[in-house]
Amino acid sequence: MYRQSSSGCGISLFTPGVIPEELREQFGNACELVCVQVPKVYDSCLLRLCLVGDCKQEDPDQGIIFDPDLRFRIDCSADDIINARVAGLVPGSFRVLSKRPVPGDPDRKLISYTYQLRILYDVVFDDGTVSTDNELILRRSETVGPLYCPEAVAIIRESKVDQSGAIKPAKDADDEIIKLEIVAKVLDARVVREDCDSCDAYNPYENVCCAEFTIGIFNVIKCELEVQLVIPAFGFCPPPAPCERRPDRKPCEEFNEELPPAFFPPQLDDFITGPGINF
Repeated sequence: MYRQSSSGCGISLFTPGVIPEELREQFGNACELVCVQVPKVYDSCLLRLCLVGDCKQEDPDQGIIFDPDLRFRIDCSADDIINARVAGLVPGSFRVLSKRPVPGDPDRKLISYTYQLRILYDVVFDDGTVSTDNELILRRSETVGPLYCPEAVAIIRESKVDQSGAIKPAKDADDEIIKLEIVAKVLDARVVREDCDSCDAYNPYENVCCAEFTIGIFNVIKCELEVQLVIPAFGFCPPPAPCERRPDRKPCEEFNEELPPAFFPPQLDDFITGPGINF
């Protein structure tokens, strides 16, 4: 189905089925060898981004990048920005733009992709009122690689039939070879009152107020392919234990069974451990 590996770990020497008795101990007393179809990660990489809304802080050598989405005009009655958090990816925003092969090595590719992050924040105004769950969309496009992303020799298609008997549209499994995993958080959010230049020669927002955000992002890009692997099996999974229903108890009954809380915060030496630290 896929190009064979040039390493010694290509096609399995063992045929799925019952394990010969003389090899049983070698496979950890498994009862048989089975062939399973799973997504295999062929290559991956980690991209760290620190994005700032102030162009004066940009330092590409240190991985600090200015992004204009993180700087925008705000009402000068805003006193502070609080509770800023990343609410996740915008559904459907992740798309692979291109997979460009490296000259001389078509299986290694430069991956270009785009995605959008949804950021929520609250604004505290100088009169004490709070505007909650304001939304900011951060749009990013990145290029990483080269990553080892071989193409499937066969075109894999699948159709699924739901419980009503309707046939769902076929899906090309190879379309999902690129997977994105993101961990992101808001590192800082503030209201800047002095001025709000656009980081260009022309300043359209002179002497107004701006909101500035700093976002830290970890991107993991994975190249996956559906493959068939021979693995040892210990049989089918046992049926799960029966679920326990939560008893209908009164609040005071649960409270009376709780342990009392710690009335004082933990001491500093509860957190600091390791060699070279003496008190």
